[in-house]
Amino acid sequence: EPMLLTLAFAVGFVALAFLATALPAAWMRRQHGVQQPIETRELARDVAARIGVLHGLILGLVFGQVMGQVNDLYSGMREEAAAAEHIYFRAGTYGAPQVQQAAQAYLDAVVAHDWPRQEREAQLSDEGWLALRKLSALTLALQPRDRGHEKLADAMQNEVFRIEHLRQLRGFEAGTHVPFGFWFAAIVGLVLIGAVFFVHEPSRKHLWIASAYSTYAGIVLFMIHDLSQPFHGLIVLQPDAFRQALAAIHSGI
Repeated sequence: EPMLLTLAFAVGFVALAFLATALPAAWMRRQHGVQQPIETRELARDVAARIGVLHGLILGLVFGQVMGQVNDLYSGMREEAAAAEHIYFRAGTYGAPQVQQAAQAYLDAVVAHDWPRQEREAQLSDEGWLALRKLSALTLALQPRDRGHEKLADAMQNEVFRIEHLRQLRGFEAGTHVPFGFWFAAIVGLVLIGAVFFVHEPSRKHLWIASAYSTYAGIVLFMIHDLSQPFHGLIVLQPDAFRQALAAIHSGI
């Protein structure tokens, strides 16, 4: 079950963050003992605060970047669906039913073929590309009879070019991943923060405080991982814009 697998990933991220914090602290206590002089405790607090700020800054910047990419992708999907809908109704005004059928067929291909393949393989479907090429060929084959038809044909072809551009961007986003360097820095940051926690006695209160930080960090790391894969996971982008365009076409409004 995909949802159960995603939830297992979330638990795994939290557990990894907890272990990355707890194990270094336990190892340092074994090496240097539980009781530490006041100078060591003050130095450890200062170092932990500085590393924590840097670690939080890295997580915040990457999380913001991933959220921005998701918002851009969502906006592009709406523009792509709107462009196909515009072609359909302009083709109706032009008197080109074959172009209308091709525009509707493209929207159907996006919903029926693009999304399942994006979820499975993080790639666009061949059916969607074939539908787009047919739509492009039909708009290029139009032979305007007057000035009005010429403007409609140019507008439809520009929309086709817009769809092609947005479709390529959607395909690129489906296959992108968070760089390995970020994961390395995130885990090393947790390890270093955990390592300097050894100056505190391993009481239940201290363990709860440390686990609260590591749990939150694990949740943020999972959210970054999940949002970087917008077509499968816990938070999934649905083809709602394309379905709305198809509904508008079916209603004829």
